[in-house]
Amino acid sequence: MARSHEDFVDIVKIKNPSVEIVGIYTKAQDRIAVKCKECGYEWTPKAYSLIQGRSCRYCSAKRGAKNNSGKTGLKTQQQFLSEMSKVHPTIKVVGEYLNGHADIQCTCSVCSHSWKAKPYSLLQGHGCPRCAKSGTSFMEQFIKGSFEKALGEDSVLSRDKTAIGMELDIYIPSFKIAIEPGNWLLHKKSLNRDKTKRERCKKKGIRLITIYDKFPLTEQIPFENDCFVFNDDLNKADHSVIKDLVKRLFDITNIQYGLSDSQWSTIERQSYDNAKAKTHEDFIESMSAVHPTIEVLGKYVNANKRPLVKCTVCEFEWDGVPANMLAGDGCRKCGTKLAHKKFVKEQD
Repeated sequence: MARSHEDFVDIVKIKNPSVEIVGIYTKAQDRIAVKCKECGYEWTPKAYSLIQGRSCRYCSAKRGAKNNSGKTGLKTQQQFLSEMSKVHPTIKVVGEYLNGHADIQCTCSVCSHSWKAKPYSLLQGHGCPRCAKSGTSFMEQFIKGSFEKALGEDSVLSRDKTAIGMELDIYIPSFKIAIEPGNWLLHKKSLNRDKTKRERCKKKGIRLITIYDKFPLTEQIPFENDCFVFNDDLNKADHSVIKDLVKRLFDITNIQYGLSDSQWSTIERQSYDNAKAKTHEDFIESMSAVHPTIEVLGKYVNANKRPLVKCTVCEFEWDGVPANMLAGDGCRKCGTKLAHKKFVKEQD
């Protein structure tokens, strides 16, 4: 027998007294508008979840932090902002702090990139993902950006290593499609690695599409299926070529999406910015904003090659990974001292 709206309201009053029913009940699987009597938050959960006792996530998060035996405690917005200003002075927190695991909106004052991140991750040192990028090719960024525009940024993974245990340049999990664009003159030296990737993808049921530019017309195409070759440099050639390639990839993956001229222009501009490798001067400037107490002694080459750096606080020198340092990793000696102070008890 179907439950009436009145019956449902009566049950929720008993099972979930802090929730006020705003919408009309239809059936257990349908969503219904409700409001928290304690904080005023409104949301639309599935009706059956209210009978199971699930209430306002904001109030639940606060209760969870307070009941955590004093191990963590619930931070206020101001406390979180204060900690963030010390860890990431170049990151502006736009959203409201709820707890350590609820995503919060951030903006980087260095590159103006906006994204959502876990508060605990930010406080551990992970910073702006764009500033920490390694600088990939325009071709890779253009293809990735096109798929992101069609499917959404969260649907496209960049440099994923979890799917097959090897790095995939572009991976779309929902379609089980991976795309590996690259320069033939470079990939020719590591062709066995490309073959291994194909074998692993096949075992995982992933379709791997390989793209080589600067491919000599006299060479034999290395793979029989899903291998596209171009004699031109797609990073510099007429961009109508790479646009046609993207349209072809859309057809292969059965994505019915037509990009407008303005969208193509946006993808092109963003691809240039994302593919632009940092110069030594750019890195010095970024480091001074993220770590004003760290002096760069060595020469910056790329995001993964370690230059010699020095902490001006404790004089410690080490070879740091640029990507990690721009993401927030600082002097480990100072970090160890700071962590030690938190655990040292006072005499009383």
